[in-house]
Amino acid sequence: MLALVLPATAAAVKKQLVGNFNSPIQVFAPASVPGSTIYVVQKGGKIVRLQSGGHRNVVLDLRGRVSTGSEQGLLSGVISGRKLFVYYTNKKGVGDSRVARYTLNSGLGHAQPGSRKVVLRQKQPDTNHNGGTLQYRGGHLYLSLGDGGGGCDDFHNAQDLSSKLGKLLRKDSNGWKLVGYGLRNPWRWSFDRKTGDVYIGDVGQSSREEVDFLPASKVGLPAENYGWNHYEGDLSGTCSADDGIQGSGEVIFPKYAYGRGIGSTVIGGYVYRGSNMPGQRGLYFFGDIGAGGWIKTADARTLKNRKTLGISVPGLYSFGENSQGELYAASGNGPVYKLVSG
Repeated sequence: MLALVLPATAAAVKKQLVGNFNSPIQVFAPASVPGSTIYVVQKGGKIVRLQSGGHRNVVLDLRGRVSTGSEQGLLSGVISGRKLFVYYTNKKGVGDSRVARYTLNSGLGHAQPGSRKVVLRQKQPDTNHNGGTLQYRGGHLYLSLGDGGGGCDDFHNAQDLSSKLGKLLRKDSNGWKLVGYGLRNPWRWSFDRKTGDVYIGDVGQSSREEVDFLPASKVGLPAENYGWNHYEGDLSGTCSADDGIQGSGEVIFPKYAYGRGIGSTVIGGYVYRGSNMPGQRGLYFFGDIGAGGWIKTADARTLKNRKTLGISVPGLYSFGENSQGELYAASGNGPVYKLVSG
């Protein structure tokens, strides 16, 4: 008798609560800490370290500096060695953007007094589309910035190569370099920790959400053009004030673009490289806050074979990794979850 061969089914994923916080907006961890340690960025201005046994301490408190409008706040952090970099909107004007660097103590638990140094000041013409996510790889600090706000890039920044707005930036020894442009609001983006490939969740206007992909071999070469505001996802003509395609950058079309029937605010995620969910290893996780906080997986690089997981995170703000590549999801409503095998 021939054996009946059934197709493999997707491995189940569930969310495991690791704690509640005050408007958690990002989770990260440097490679040097145990897998049980994560750093939680709170929108109001604090970074909290959570360690084994539930022990918490405040690493940095910027509440006196941070503007906390709807798309503003302390938005991202990253640690390299003993350097903590933070990205936030300050209280000046409409909330200009800052990147500041702090030196941590040897245990990476506290920012040392007097160690603050501002490494980026960026004027913002409006209060929305601030981006952005800090990442550190290959000795360089990276930052995503939105187009400056309004609607349909009112301030004409995304295709303007003289502006840092609507860009993916890299900090070099001689300043900030454009490594990508034509972005609307790249709120959450990531490197694949294994390959160095880049995945960008670029929030759309009113027609399309998109996830962009750039292979590691192209990162840092002449800046690529992601098309906004001439393109919104895979559509053109969605904005009447169309700035066209400027510069010589290669136009990068999204690997996945979707409309309002599926979601309305894409939350870029990570390629899973941990060990606790072997059935998900090598898949890209991403979500959408505007559709109840769904989470999907897709094949890395192609974003094909997309599967909606049987879990949701209402108020989904971002995904994050610990030092071992395990994945977390942060809800602006308070909970931070670890994603584990179901």
